[in-house]
Amino acid sequence: MIKISLLLAASLLLAYHSQQRSEELSKHGVRYRCRLDPAFVGLVLLLSLASGLRVHYNDTSNYIAGYARIPELGEFLSDPQNLHLLKNPLFNLFQSLLRTLRLPAQMLIFISGVFTQVCFLSFFKRYCRHFTASIFIFFTLGTFCVTISAIKQVLAMSVMTLAFPYLEKRRWGRFYLYVFIAMLLHTYALAYAVLPLFIQRPWKLFTYLFAFFVMVIMLNFEEAIAGFLDQAGEAGKEIAEYEVFDNNSVNLLRLGVYAVTPLISLLFRRWIFHDSSEADHILAHMSIISFAFMVLGTNSGANMFGRMGNYFELGTIIMLPEMLERTFNKRSYRFISRVAIVCFLGFFVYANGIHGRFDSEFHMVDIIGLLLK
Repeated sequence: MIKISLLLAASLLLAYHSQQRSEELSKHGVRYRCRLDPAFVGLVLLLSLASGLRVHYNDTSNYIAGYARIPELGEFLSDPQNLHLLKNPLFNLFQSLLRTLRLPAQMLIFISGVFTQVCFLSFFKRYCRHFTASIFIFFTLGTFCVTISAIKQVLAMSVMTLAFPYLEKRRWGRFYLYVFIAMLLHTYALAYAVLPLFIQRPWKLFTYLFAFFVMVIMLNFEEAIAGFLDQAGEAGKEIAEYEVFDNNSVNLLRLGVYAVTPLISLLFRRWIFHDSSEADHILAHMSIISFAFMVLGTNSGANMFGRMGNYFELGTIIMLPEMLERTFNKRSYRFISRVAIVCFLGFFVYANGIHGRFDSEFHMVDIIGLLLK
């Protein structure tokens, strides 16, 4: 776990200095700008290089192998099937363009990695009052590892961070344009289309109706999911049944971690949401939706439902530190924060050192070796 632990420590140090700078400027009434913040720029560079220069981790090798099979632009555009809206045409077009330019597969990894980290970190900086804490959760929850795993999915998630301000301002045209672009990168991003329904305050009637809906699906899992697969097939999106009915369920420890934020938002809703913004409402609901997908994954299809949950876990990363501060007084907040740090670090060690083997799986381009050639 040495690699990811060092990356976490360096990221937290840079995030802390960035947070201190933004708070200091705010006290003096000076507008903060990310591009003028050396610590924030350093954090973006650090995670962009770690993401963009990797040659092996999780699905990275599959993307590299798939890139070699993508035709060049002329051949790609000549086949109408390549432009089917439910077959990730924008992502494949992106790959085809790189192939036409005779760029190596590493450029696919690098460009995607840089774009993802810039979008995610800028999103956190804009909406997090506790930037350092959110970067800590970004790593310990496992979201950073997602960004270096599923390229199509995280590109779609990145586009969603660009859509969020329009959702917050209720500019539906711009919002749905970005959702459409995200869907062209990865079909499952179509799930973002429901977010305007969750703009109201959490744990009112609509949230309970959503929870009831999830419970009904749980009780009728096979019939409900089979019906969904049939509808997707008729629309032209083939989802193999083995991806859902694979008898693999979401790890209960992971389920418990994802339950923390929704549970706090329910138990302490009186204090958390008494003067909250619509952005807070959406982000809190995103954590609830993320947990709901994890709950569905306790039946089967852990990988598919887990990845669907990943789409919405940015809400957890931003809202958990905020919820803890709003719920407890200063003395209790310090104690609860320390407990949370220990618990999330425990999950971090379990996910990357016990259940997974990050150091043996993650490899980067040997920059020193290239320079010495």
